[in-house]
Amino acid sequence: MKLKIYFSAMLLLLLGLQSCKDSLDEVPYSSLNQDQVFADEEGLKKATLGVYQSYTAANYNDIVNRFILSESGHRYSTAGIFGAGADPFYRFGHLPREDAFNSIWGRFYKTIFRANSVIENANKAVNDTEIANIYIAEARFLRAYAYFNLVRYFGGVPLIKSAITSLEQSDLIYAPASTIEETYAFIVDDLTFAEANLPEKWTGPEVGRVSAGTVKAMLGKVYLHMAGKPLSRTEYFQRAADKLAEVVGTTNEAKYNFALLGNFADVFSITNERNEEIVLSFGYFANESNPNGNFFPFFLFPQGLQNGDEQTTYGLTYNFYNLFSKGDTRRDFTLVDRYLYKGSPNFAASAGDSVIYDTTVNVYRNKKTGVYMGDTTTGYGIAYGKLARVPRIVGSPAQGYNADLIEMRFSDVLLCYAEALNESGKSASALPILNRVRERAKAVASKANTVAELRAAIRMERRLELTGEFTTVFDIRRWGTLREEIAAITPDQIVGSKLTPYDPKFEIYPIPQPQLDINPNLKQNTGW
Repeated sequence: MKLKIYFSAMLLLLLGLQSCKDSLDEVPYSSLNQDQVFADEEGLKKATLGVYQSYTAANYNDIVNRFILSESGHRYSTAGIFGAGADPFYRFGHLPREDAFNSIWGRFYKTIFRANSVIENANKAVNDTEIANIYIAEARFLRAYAYFNLVRYFGGVPLIKSAITSLEQSDLIYAPASTIEETYAFIVDDLTFAEANLPEKWTGPEVGRVSAGTVKAMLGKVYLHMAGKPLSRTEYFQRAADKLAEVVGTTNEAKYNFALLGNFADVFSITNERNEEIVLSFGYFANESNPNGNFFPFFLFPQGLQNGDEQTTYGLTYNFYNLFSKGDTRRDFTLVDRYLYKGSPNFAASAGDSVIYDTTVNVYRNKKTGVYMGDTTTGYGIAYGKLARVPRIVGSPAQGYNADLIEMRFSDVLLCYAEALNESGKSASALPILNRVRERAKAVASKANTVAELRAAIRMERRLELTGEFTTVFDIRRWGTLREEIAAITPDQIVGSKLTPYDPKFEIYPIPQPQLDINPNLKQNTGW
């Protein structure tokens, strides 16, 4: 069952600075003050749920930009049917003024500002410290997750540790960036508090709220990132292994309600949301009166997979498709190489037509008529399909799909655990963990028997299992393999432009120029 999001106009007053600049321009949405909002537990609950809701709130472009910046700019990313929506990022032609950077920055600071209000006011709303700490722990986890994303996109960022309630708080509004190490330390501190104060799992209508199991899984992943570049604190491989061990294994998985589902596609079914494999997700609740839903199917599906008007502008090369073994059940769900056309007709296909991806020209083609869906002189990638395949709500706009936004799955936890074990000298223990993921996909079990072989196998498995799930670019950066990725990109992947050669500055994105323009205490990242 989905976690119902209660979100009212009053929350926008107390919780919503999208960026420092937005805080100067924002018009109040309600006359309610914080004392009124946090008068009781019902108000506290609404405010806390408003922090969750910040991850899926309009504007949907912010969320698309998250996908682009975490899933393009590697050896398998390219354009889609309707062009290169990931341009200029997939060819490393980006500059600090790109709107994508500022929109993501604003999205996560909105979450942070909302979380800070809950953290500071929870004890005013309820007298029971234990109950208050549950709400505080949820807010601190959601704040930590926002910072975990920010530090991986931009490096060290301003740490806003308390609520902004006045424009006179210039020390917070114009805070300088902390170091990467300081940012990670703050993330760990928030997660440690959350781990100690949340229940092991939630049941019934509360499923979907952050639990201690969610926190442990995320903390293990944070440690794994700290072990890699740029911090290179290799002792954190062992910390990651120790923490992830707390949620892996028959007893622990039952304790925290985690599991691998038997069928890969079922994980993403809209009738099976918040299943045991979902460690963290955020809900969309689009309906006739609320058109704000998930935009990804419109942005990623090939035209006619569900509605006939999909505007695919992101693709993956056919070389990526060929990485999957023939019997791997993930291949034809992750990548759409053939399908029956549905929805409104276009110049190339009508409902019921069979459409295939023609690898001779890298363009989708109507199998019956031979008409191509695109320019055969340039081509484009095969479409991404790892989402619930259901039509959007009748009469809704492009973002009217109702599938949840999945942020972390238990297969990610297992692969993080396998990697941490291998890198901390326990390769024999890592191999069966890796093979749990492969066996679920009906893929041949790995026989890697050295640290180097297992490292390569785990890295490949993360691509096969997790591509499209906000992981690819972050993995490449922490592994230190970006130079190799850029070297492997071929000219035909870049539509209408050229690839920029590797530069060390590409290891991190620039601080958004609009933030530098309004905050004199921020400094641009090296090389930008």
